[in-house]
Amino acid sequence: MSAKRFLASLLASLSLLTALAACSDSPAPADDSTTTPADTTAAETAPKETGRADVKDNLPVDFTMGGKTVGVYMRSNVRQIDWDGGGEESGDVVYDAVYQRTRTVEDRIKAKFEVTEVSGAWKDFGNTMEQNILAGDNLWQIVLTTGNAAISSSRDYLFQDVSGNKYLDFDQPWWWKTAMEELSLDGKKIRYMVGDISLMNYTKAGAMYFNKDLLESNGYKADDLYKTVIDRKWTYDLLREMCQAVYSDLNGDGEVNEGDRYGLYINNPEFVYHMEYSIDIRRITRDANGYPVMDFDIDRATKAVDVLNTLLHNTKGIGYMDDKVTVKASFNEGTMVFCAEQLLAATTAKLREMEDDYGIIPYPMLDDTQKEYTNVIHNSSDFVTIPITCPNADEIGGVIEALCSESYRSVVEPFYESALKSKYSRDSYSGQCIDIIRDVSVKQFLFDYTGTVKGGTMIGAEVRKNRNNFASSYAKQVEATNKNIQNLIDKYIKAEAGLAG
Repeated sequence: MSAKRFLASLLASLSLLTALAACSDSPAPADDSTTTPADTTAAETAPKETGRADVKDNLPVDFTMGGKTVGVYMRSNVRQIDWDGGGEESGDVVYDAVYQRTRTVEDRIKAKFEVTEVSGAWKDFGNTMEQNILAGDNLWQIVLTTGNAAISSSRDYLFQDVSGNKYLDFDQPWWWKTAMEELSLDGKKIRYMVGDISLMNYTKAGAMYFNKDLLESNGYKADDLYKTVIDRKWTYDLLREMCQAVYSDLNGDGEVNEGDRYGLYINNPEFVYHMEYSIDIRRITRDANGYPVMDFDIDRATKAVDVLNTLLHNTKGIGYMDDKVTVKASFNEGTMVFCAEQLLAATTAKLREMEDDYGIIPYPMLDDTQKEYTNVIHNSSDFVTIPITCPNADEIGGVIEALCSESYRSVVEPFYESALKSKYSRDSYSGQCIDIIRDVSVKQFLFDYTGTVKGGTMIGAEVRKNRNNFASSYAKQVEATNKNIQNLIDKYIKAEAGLAG
């Protein structure tokens, strides 16, 4: 199943599936108290209205942990949104739904979750995770790890392959099967579970924001921009044109600097990678055994570099914060019209309390030859894993299946419909655009694995350094990246042979 097809089916599952009751054209009987056989049949066979809450998993009805404690390891900053709402109810519709999800599963399977949370940088988290798992102490049976602390840090060996787990059913709608296959080295074995169990899979998707008040005060109409986006005509050339038009030298010093109103300002260089992956480019192919091979569409990648370099480095009205620039512009304070970000920003207090009205749209397409938006889920999103020290992986798989399916039933709708598309959005058009963003958001092998194999942010690296020589840079990198991929493959084959022996 393609990423687009899978995510489209996931999007469709968010809506309630309403069944149409059968209707009879025959006149009502003279005696209203009498029910005819035809009426009885219609009443008995009319399909019932169903929705997310009615979709059951395939766990045995008697599946139980028998009161056992399940150790869980995660970063402190994801506990609220990805695990248990912070451990107590707070009145927040999303965090309370997450809290109740976990409590419901504890009651259902008779388990007690014991959480170990670690604060600090993802590198520290990854180091602590590795040290404890290699100590062999089975402290945790479930690990929520960010991609950059695991995949990008060459730590695949810390986690079990769960593709054949007795209780995990990756064909169910709460699992993002295409994403897991993309992150699999051979496209089959699964170590990183991606699905509705983690809301970070939604919030770490790339998104752009625009200040509706500033846009309209400069001669544009927000509704026209939305229509352009929805009609799949939103491109980087159009973004550049609009940014040039809305820029203003507010401090009157004749320089583009702090104090001006920007069309777009990039405050975080990481968001250049969201721009890179908003452009539909072939980056890998897979060989006959399913293993990835770095194989860029050079011509299209070269054009992408040219377009993004022109946008960020040669457009009056666009500012880019690289390692040497300390000037910052603030979207929530009204000093830029467009903002490159992630959906996560919509959930923050800064944006919720912003006085100016704003809208949410996807990153643009390269040009009119690109027929659909593409969007990457950042490599700092959460994966659910079972560490190699866990002796009862099948049983823990059942626990994870229960959590993920309950998220599908009771968490995603409050988060996605009530919060993200309503509470955190200012208009219905933003909701439509969020649907587009979620429909096209994918995981990308090279982006998540780039810390290990390199090459996953080649376009972004060229753009950050304002270089227009992609073909040369690629020629220098491709052999090393494919050698790194082959080294990973060799390690897997050796490890599997050892297990088989």
